[in-house]
Amino acid sequence: MKFFFLSLFSASLLIFPAFAIAIEELTLGQLLQRMLDNYPDMILADLDVEHARQELPQIESQIGLVLRGKSGYSRDLSFIGTSSDNFSVAGELNRTLITGERIGLSASYRREDNSGGSFFRGYPNPANNINIDLNYRKPFWRGEGNPEFNQGLIIAGTRVDIAQANRRERQDQLASQVVDLFYSALFTRYRIENSQYAIDRARRLKKYIGKRVQLGLAEEKDRLQAEARLRAEQASWQSLQLIWKQQQVALNRFSGKPWDNEIRPLSLLETFPLSASDIDSFVADAVLHSPALNREQGRLEIARAMIEQRRNAHRNTLDLVVSAGIRNLAGDTGGGSLNKTDLAGGVNIEYQRALDHRGFDAALYQAQLERDRVLQEMENIRYQLRYRISGLVAEIVENRQTVQTHEQRLASETAKYHESERLYREAHMDTNIMIQHEAELQAAELALQQQRVELLKRYATLALLRGKLYP
Repeated sequence: MKFFFLSLFSASLLIFPAFAIAIEELTLGQLLQRMLDNYPDMILADLDVEHARQELPQIESQIGLVLRGKSGYSRDLSFIGTSSDNFSVAGELNRTLITGERIGLSASYRREDNSGGSFFRGYPNPANNINIDLNYRKPFWRGEGNPEFNQGLIIAGTRVDIAQANRRERQDQLASQVVDLFYSALFTRYRIENSQYAIDRARRLKKYIGKRVQLGLAEEKDRLQAEARLRAEQASWQSLQLIWKQQQVALNRFSGKPWDNEIRPLSLLETFPLSASDIDSFVADAVLHSPALNREQGRLEIARAMIEQRRNAHRNTLDLVVSAGIRNLAGDTGGGSLNKTDLAGGVNIEYQRALDHRGFDAALYQAQLERDRVLQEMENIRYQLRYRISGLVAEIVENRQTVQTHEQRLASETAKYHESERLYREAHMDTNIMIQHEAELQAAELALQQQRVELLKRYATLALLRGKLYP
């Protein structure tokens, strides 16, 4: 269901003083967007995602070309006991294929100068040896299919998914704080408005009683009682102003605005039919969106990849090694020169088996335990999501009924207050009862607004769980 908002309760928003500076109206969606764009935690989360992405080229480089080289000089005794000066240079170019095979090309040059002359008749001195080889290694058991590389790709890619899930989880955590703060601030503004109305009513009552006292129609105690009521409401209003200032600073912190930026929170509400029959649909949305579940899914993929790597490490080694190359020997033999070239090659089978498998067995078992643990975590997250969604749906249904009840209460309190005003002006009601009825009207107004704000907050929380809150 597409998440849309319908403007609601606009008539009950606060009236700010005429001398106030320009005030910025801000909806929850706008505040969330600013939080996503400006809040430092989101920038740090983006860096974590980029950090995780750099693991992928590290794994991909495992099948890249590798060039090795070496050269050196040595002086030693030859096998005939004479001094021998040796110079060598060698290079090798290797690559491991995605299928696990390894191919390589190597070349070397060696110059051997024996001060005692040739080792034997016809052997050149100095002797120049050139070797060129092409090597191929085919694994049959351990390393077949290159699981270290292929599963490593899965692990690296999945770690990016996990970093993104962590980012979304942090985003949801911040959004939850924004929801709480926004609706707390909205209710504070309603309380300030309610308090201002009460102050206005108390002033009118005080003024009215003052005139009656001058005419001898009311006692001084009535004027003092009205004065006390006015002072109490003014003190309450001042306390609310302090709370609002604190909340305004917090709202500006999330939105990246100056701390003293004047804000007016606007209440917008999603309206759609909602009942217990919608729970399965909401749970499906929540499961699809859940960052925690997405992270555990990534951990499950990593656990499965680790199991494959551990199984590969558990296997015995059986490799086929094939080599083919060219050999060249050249130099001065004393009676002439030698330059002989011939082909060389070979086929080998290499086998290796670990006699103590306890380390491999334990590593494999650990990977399997991790997989089972992640599966249980995923089941627990689904369980918690269903109960949280179900609880929210039940609360919203009850909350809407509560709003209707409080609307009826407010209508009754309003009618009672107006009747009390009439009776008081006709001197048929005591001042203290009049003040009591005014306080009951104020309480009814505030209780209705509180239930409306609670309903807004529950709708927003449900939308957040379903992944449909963000603009």
